[in-house]
Amino acid sequence: MNIYLLRHGETESNNKKVYYGSLDSSLNEKGIEQIKKAKEYLKNIKFDKVYISNSKRAKQTANIIIEHNKDFIIDNNINEMDLGIFEGKTYKELEKLYPLEWKCWSEDWKEYAPPKGESYVDFYARVKKFIQSIEKLDLENVLIITHGGVIRSIYAYILGENLDLFWKFASKNGDVSLIKYEYGNWFVDFIVHAE
Repeated sequence: MNIYLLRHGETESNNKKVYYGSLDSSLNEKGIEQIKKAKEYLKNIKFDKVYISNSKRAKQTANIIIEHNKDFIIDNNINEMDLGIFEGKTYKELEKLYPLEWKCWSEDWKEYAPPKGESYVDFYARVKKFIQSIEKLDLENVLIITHGGVIRSIYAYILGENLDLFWKFASKNGDVSLIKYEYGNWFVDFIVHAE
């Protein structure tokens, strides 16, 4: 089975380099262009199923990629990590506004949950649940339109459930990755940058 992972296009929140997971943000002009390039790359693939997160940016990305068949499956398990009170803030703002919480998060990024947010361990658990449901499918081509944190968590899962691998991969806006599930094994086939 071929599973194509597509990160949504750039948003103004990406451009401003703020932390945002559950905040909704629209694609900007650059983001739209990134997804048009991804569409060209994916144009000859017939997708059996298309999964998207519940965010506006993922929906906008899906509407550019798939013009005719809008039969998307929205799955909250592939929403980006909820960063609670950290949402909409830059690295420097977090250090200044929430020094104690920022210190706790920096020292224990897996287990610590920002107030009103979720821990990485909890976030990873829902992404894992989703990708394990994909393993059970008997399809040829699946498209998953989601977020950078979700994609890096999928890599961590398929490469042996090593959560530290989260930081070992980039996932840029508009990137297309192909991962494959064959004979009970996962592997990364390729990663293509949109720019």
